[in-house]
Amino acid sequence: MKVEELSQYGKTLSGLPKEALKKQKAIVLREIRTKYGLLGILPFFIKILLGQKALKENYPEAYHEALNVSENAAKEITMLISIFNIIARKEGKENAYNFLKNIFQEVARYSMPALYQIDDLAKCEGDVFENFVKFNIAWFNAMNDEGTWIVDNIEEEKDKLIIIVTECANCVVGKAFDCPEIAKLGCDHDLAGYPVILDRVNAEFRRPHTIAKGDEYCDFMFYRKGTAPDTEHLNK
Repeated sequence: MKVEELSQYGKTLSGLPKEALKKQKAIVLREIRTKYGLLGILPFFIKILLGQKALKENYPEAYHEALNVSENAAKEITMLISIFNIIARKEGKENAYNFLKNIFQEVARYSMPALYQIDDLAKCEGDVFENFVKFNIAWFNAMNDEGTWIVDNIEEEKDKLIIIVTECANCVVGKAFDCPEIAKLGCDHDLAGYPVILDRVNAEFRRPHTIAKGDEYCDFMFYRKGTAPDTEHLNK
């Protein structure tokens, strides 16, 4: 099978397999149950729903921005912000962010392999790193077309792929909802998720800049294994 024949090829995050989505929901539920106890789950979810309703009413323009990406994106980001706000009011913003960060990084161990169909991608015809490059180019272009990211430049070299993103919907929407912390969760997801798959595709990942963490752009850099600079500790 060619990499272009993979069902996820050229698809956005909305095409994540159902099994991965189920695993994500299970992880979220487990962490909430651990934090609030079995009896505290229902009251917490009621607070989430009320928080989502308040966000839609108090930030109509921000909600419209989220809907411009997709209805599912609007639902998810208001849910995350609602969770963040509930915890932040009692425990502070840092604890709220760390709670969600831990969930995202746990989820990443399952969602990243599913996103890249890593078991199938590793078996496709041809060089596995070159197929990984093709998959990334198709994925980032699809996300650009959807409006989730604005891709300014894609530069493909021998044993290296650089993708520059100059706008991230998570950052735009997070700021519009007065919750910029929420945008960093996608970056944290990547930092935990890429190490799970890189050996399978003979690659290394570098990203010293991200918009959500204070830079003007995100620079996704994928190198053939053994050719990347010794800067992994700078990844954001």
